[in-house]
Amino acid sequence: MLGAILLFLWSAWYALLWTLALLGLYVARSRYNGRTFRSSSSLLSQPPSASGQQPGVSILRPLRGLDTNLYENLEASFLQQYPNFEIIFSVAEEGDAAIPIVEELMRKYPKVSARLIIGDVNTVVNPKIRNMLRSYRSASHDILWVIDSNVLTTTTALANSVELLTAPTPPGKRPIGLVHHLPFAIYPDANLGSRVEQVFLCSTHAKMYLAINWVAVASCVTGKSCLYRKSDLERAAQKKREGGKGHILAEGDGMAAFGKYLGEDNMIGESIWEDLGMRHAMGGEIAGNAVGSMSFNTFFRRRVRWIRVRKYMVIASTIVEPLTECFFAGIISSLLYAPKLGISRLIFLILHTALWYTFDILIYSTLLRSSPAPSTRTRPPAHDGPSFAYFKAWLVRESMALPIWIFAMLGNTVGWRDGQTKYRVMMDGSVGLVDASEPESWAERLFERARRMRGEQRYVTLRPDDEEERVSR
Repeated sequence: MLGAILLFLWSAWYALLWTLALLGLYVARSRYNGRTFRSSSSLLSQPPSASGQQPGVSILRPLRGLDTNLYENLEASFLQQYPNFEIIFSVAEEGDAAIPIVEELMRKYPKVSARLIIGDVNTVVNPKIRNMLRSYRSASHDILWVIDSNVLTTTTALANSVELLTAPTPPGKRPIGLVHHLPFAIYPDANLGSRVEQVFLCSTHAKMYLAINWVAVASCVTGKSCLYRKSDLERAAQKKREGGKGHILAEGDGMAAFGKYLGEDNMIGESIWEDLGMRHAMGGEIAGNAVGSMSFNTFFRRRVRWIRVRKYMVIASTIVEPLTECFFAGIISSLLYAPKLGISRLIFLILHTALWYTFDILIYSTLLRSSPAPSTRTRPPAHDGPSFAYFKAWLVRESMALPIWIFAMLGNTVGWRDGQTKYRVMMDGSVGLVDASEPESWAERLFERARRMRGEQRYVTLRPDDEEERVSR
């Protein structure tokens, strides 16, 4: 009896996985087919004199160092086809290497309202919020577009997103409180870590992200590129303090209230969704995530960091995550179904893996047509497309999914970018700085010992012909 129940439950789960794969591919093909570059948004046709008739937007871009493709990423903000916006750049320190690029762009586009704020606010823990909190408080407009420094967008992204955010609410539906964009890896180099990061963002992550947002049963947002109203954020923070669902916020105004969490994007999206009763809209443009040069250790640490950050915020989805991965789901299914089908378990697993990879490649190829990086669409390098190198990276990603998850679940400390600043994730999802004298978990100590035995370098050396000379993450 118990065996029959477990078989039924797994069969339902297995069917759900393939349904989500089909749904992700359907959403990719119906929404991201290249047409966004010829947007029909009415806001694109507005003359500059109409700027006062359209809602103003403050574009907040927190910066740190020289991210891959940084000049073009930031220039895309200046080139937005929208009549009423300002750009506020922020860096934490006066000597930041991104400052000369910002100053050059401001000289190149003197008619665009743009300014640079230097210096962070040390009253919150989250380094991203600490960086842009002064920008947030000085923003001239209610609508904010928060966009990471390594993100490239099309020049129509702002107009189309504002149209979604301000669209009339149909009867019986909740108003839109947040517009977000699907992350898509661009400009990875030939390093294994870069290719595996590309595979993760362009297939595994994209598939689930598209499907879950289409179903829209809960908040599912990444903070790479998001639009929302400052007034809504203030209201959401206030409502959560007055007894809203979920986690307890820090003291301070709207954005500062979320500064005790590293996953501020998840918390902001959840608060707008639950506490304000507003829904999210996924924009028609893609947020091009410039990967550049990434070692496998950097990829490993990034995945560990976000699993550890999420595991106390979205506990259920983090616990079942291994069951959504190709090999783990395939092994369980082969043990259950192969004998009933009269085929070997190996054959079942091979067929399962081939079909899974086919879905991932179809989603990647579909999204590629809407990539904001022209060279990615027209002349991708050999390692930047469905090829044998891509397949090898896919195999590594799928093979490492379970080990990375296990390692992440065995610890609570995470690093931030340079790895020098460490945080401990608390049971409520908030984080606190880790003192250098505090002992690491046994899993972390074992990992570091193995890394030193391999002689692995903490920093990577970039090729001389790279677009930008960057500091290592």
